[in-house]
Amino acid sequence: MAALFFAYVEGRGADAGELLTASGLTREALSDVDGRIPLTSLYVLIEAAREALEDPCLGLHFATSLELADLDALGFLMITSATFGAALERMFRYQRMWAEGERYEQWVEGERVRVTYEQYGPARPAHVQMVQMAFCDFVVNGRRFIPELEFDSVHFRHPEPAEAGEYQATFGVPIEFGAAVDEVRFPSRLLDLALPDANEALCAFFDRYTRDKLDRLPGEQSVVARVRSLLRKLLPEGQVKVEHLAARMHMSTRTLQRRLGEEGTSLHAELDEVRRQQALYFLQAGVAISELSWLLGYSEPSAFHRAFKRWTNTSPEAWRSTHRASPG
Repeated sequence: MAALFFAYVEGRGADAGELLTASGLTREALSDVDGRIPLTSLYVLIEAAREALEDPCLGLHFATSLELADLDALGFLMITSATFGAALERMFRYQRMWAEGERYEQWVEGERVRVTYEQYGPARPAHVQMVQMAFCDFVVNGRRFIPELEFDSVHFRHPEPAEAGEYQATFGVPIEFGAAVDEVRFPSRLLDLALPDANEALCAFFDRYTRDKLDRLPGEQSVVARVRSLLRKLLPEGQVKVEHLAARMHMSTRTLQRRLGEEGTSLHAELDEVRRQQALYFLQAGVAISELSWLLGYSEPSAFHRAFKRWTNTSPEAWRSTHRASPG
């Protein structure tokens, strides 16, 4: 994806030398099909390109420029799968092929499916462009390659931008900004949808090829992703201490703190972000506000209310009242 993105922005007139200097990347690294681009370097590249082109919807424009021929092995594995559900299962299984640290998850809730997208590290400008790309590729290009797909709604964590109309025109489904999580919603019946380009032999070939490439990748690098996953499980147990978390991750306290620092964050920052995400999700899900302090591991309700005011500049009650009727 990085090579395609670089070629796209260079074709639009961005200064290639300046982008490479800013991101610390080289043309050789970008053109290496078996190489791994550090996610933080990709973020810097995207931020520099967005500023150079003065395009707040750069992610949308890049993703809609992609063609079938631009798919990599994982893309072809997905479209040759028997059903849409099988394609998604492979996307989740092999998502490290795309990027180290970002995570997609699927939640089947009765007649609706939610696919959530969690970005890497502390919030930064590149995250807006990345989620534009991710959801435009999933929804818009998904319908181009599989016309039978229908989506209920798209939800973005970032605030509503001045370009909200362009988002709406691009996606063609209800959109919510300022949501609890970045997610796409669609009917669960689509999981059984037979794909038009299903091909058992080709799918088996791409599956073997992709699995082999995944096996050759180094071990899981993202401590942030592991920490966030553990925090979600441990928060209801009470205050999360770094010693407890480090022991669960089979490393020393000092090593955990150092690894988080190397990824540009800290346990305090990650704990605060997970609490924020969980608070917004639970509020939208209808959980009683009186229970949230316990679910988020706060010692007293007043601490939760102070934190929520800091996150959103409003109260939990006021936030829920304005998001209760969210689309989808």
